Amino acid sequence: MLAVVKKPHIEVRAHRIPGALIIFMQETYKPENVEIKNEESTSWEETDLFKIRFDDSTPGEMIFASRDMRGWSLAALAEKLGKSAHYVSDLENGRRPVSRKMAVALGKIFECDSAIFFEFS
Repeated sequence: MLAVVKKPHIEVRAHRIPGALIIFMQETYKPENVEIKNEESTSWEETDLFKIRFDDSTPGEMIFASRDMRGWSLAALAEKLGKSAHYVSDLENGRRPVSRKMAVALGKIFECDSAIFFEFS
């Protein structure tokens, strides 16, 4: 997938772009200034991600997207965290909850607000 903000020029490329990131881009830079494309060249409105709201992005989706946007493998992130690739996979796929300590560690590694890795329900 590719998300592009026309002005200022920002490109986000990832296999999956979380709905939270797309909504943030649209709210920050106006929807008409944001262009979304996927591999099949289907219009953004026809994709499943169009229907996802910020609250629907899971911590695992946010970990995957953050890792994927940097081109890091599971093993690379696991090494940075001092964990196994299996552990990181469990986090990404929702088989293991993200603890407060892990969310803080992810925030430091990805240089972002650790709150995006918390489950607020």
